[in-house]
Amino acid sequence: MKMLRSILFFGLLIFGLPFMVQAKYAIEGRVNFIDDWQPTIYLAAIDKLDKLTDYYRTSADLVVSVAPIQTDGSFILTGDNLPSESRFYRLYLLKEDNREYETCLFVGVNDHNFIHLILHNDSQLKITADKDAYSPFGNYQINGDGENKAMRQLADIVYPSFDFYKFQFQTERKLSEEKLQQNLKYFSDTCRYPIVSLAAVVNTDMDHYFETDRYFYEDFGERLKKDLPHSSYTKNYFRKLNYYGFEQTSSLPNWVFWSLGLLTFSLLIVSGLAFYFYKKLMPSHSETLPKSTTENVEALYDKLTLKEREILGLIQEGKANKEIANQLYIGVSTVKSHINKIYSKLEVSSRKEVVSKIKNL
Repeated sequence: MKMLRSILFFGLLIFGLPFMVQAKYAIEGRVNFIDDWQPTIYLAAIDKLDKLTDYYRTSADLVVSVAPIQTDGSFILTGDNLPSESRFYRLYLLKEDNREYETCLFVGVNDHNFIHLILHNDSQLKITADKDAYSPFGNYQINGDGENKAMRQLADIVYPSFDFYKFQFQTERKLSEEKLQQNLKYFSDTCRYPIVSLAAVVNTDMDHYFETDRYFYEDFGERLKKDLPHSSYTKNYFRKLNYYGFEQTSSLPNWVFWSLGLLTFSLLIVSGLAFYFYKKLMPSHSETLPKSTTENVEALYDKLTLKEREILGLIQEGKANKEIANQLYIGVSTVKSHINKIYSKLEVSSRKEVVSKIKNL
């Protein structure tokens, strides 16, 4: 009998253990569900963070789990298809008039239809919206691990910032944007979870503040290399820094940099002397060179910020202001403000003139 029990024990250990240790995540809760929304909830992965729109983008390719929403608003998402490392995900609903998987992310008192989470394959979370709120995730609460509780605190900083675009006065909006930038930096510096700090940094406005806050962004990069050295998000972050002009520290010895600098300086001197003598010896030729009466495309684009270039491209595609706002997740008033700046910098007064000017060039 004792021998039989031993055999059964070791059999269970060998054959049953893989099933016992297999991780399985579960996200359950309740949302405020009304007829304006489809009775389905989606979980989508956020694979990269090269730019802010990656954090708010969603498509069918990113969906990892889908579950029905019951009439009382309750739902449960479960499975074992997530990686073991902590990564960003978005939990969201669709409006009735949206096609499957294609959605706009809404932020507001009545339409807040998404939240961001940090998950791995054995995450266990419970998310509950306030019954007195109107939107699907209105004043929601999270029960679970510390990272997601910190993400909930971050949401209280980020989501109200979308109201900036309702301000009528530019000075008021600028002050609010600067306050948000400082709040996100402080949150990132004081948060104990590196991946949550990264979410705060991703939500900062690097387009406008990279030059003034350059050391903050570089120092955070060093923190990521130390705390999340193998994360794909760390690679994404450094690609983003490089895009904004950051050069990572090289392992090459100092004499290589000095040699390259001296060589560059010498080439500049030689080039300058060559140009001087060229101008000196061939004055008649230089005087006959025609002056360009139009700017080239590169010169025009140099006048614009990154966001203005993005909007200019959408104008050339024939997008209306509302379409641009939906695609870039910004307010229509912000789109109008950017377009007015584009008109001023390119010295035009209409969409037609913008497209015509770029086409002629």
